[in-house]
Amino acid sequence: MSELTLAEIGRILADSVGLETQIVCVSGSDRVPESGVRASAISCCLASAIYQMATGIISGPLYAGHEENLPFCRCMGGPAWFGYSAFDPRLMSLLASGSEDLKGLAPKHLKKSREIARDTIDSIGKITPLGRYVVMRCCSDLQNGQNVRCIICFADGEQIRDLCALAHFASNDAFDAISIPWGPSCATMVTYPAGMAENAPSDNLFIGPTDPSAREWLPKEQMIMGIPANIAGRMAECAERSFII
Repeated sequence: MSELTLAEIGRILADSVGLETQIVCVSGSDRVPESGVRASAISCCLASAIYQMATGIISGPLYAGHEENLPFCRCMGGPAWFGYSAFDPRLMSLLASGSEDLKGLAPKHLKKSREIARDTIDSIGKITPLGRYVVMRCCSDLQNGQNVRCIICFADGEQIRDLCALAHFASNDAFDAISIPWGPSCATMVTYPAGMAENAPSDNLFIGPTDPSAREWLPKEQMIMGIPANIAGRMAECAERSFII
């Protein structure tokens, strides 16, 4: 693990590519963070709430947890993507094209069939929660001692390109260092890079979103990158010796 603090890592990476948004850190906790704001109170989409914090529209920290009588997010699969429940069997029909058992819900047409949707969900493996709550805060607000699992960057195409090149700087693998996975925006941002999904590679950067619903809140020139904390540390340590400085 890098000797740099996560606040330093976030600053180095943001400055290296000229990010205009804050880098967000993700951790787990069994308690609501001090001055924390429930993400669903900001937006019915958790990913959108994180973006609003990164752009300075709202202040953090944000948190989310699956509790009775309190909404997690608008998505049928939301709690399952954070390990708080099993996936609702109806989700396969919702994802598929032309399914007839939705009982008033419109299919999303994201998968050709329920079978393909089921196989895709199964391929992710077990999802383990980070704690009773998942906590998101800007790296600049991070206090020592918090167990950060990943960071989230919102960036344009040029910045994503340079971050990818920086990730490759200390990698001896030409093909498997970066992934553009299927899933909701919050999985690209949190579930996969935080190591919550059993079959997600632990040494990858994750770029997205591949979820078309993100067009509702993410500007068309922006993309998302989720980076495991140890990989982010390596990138920050390499920045000064790389092309990027």
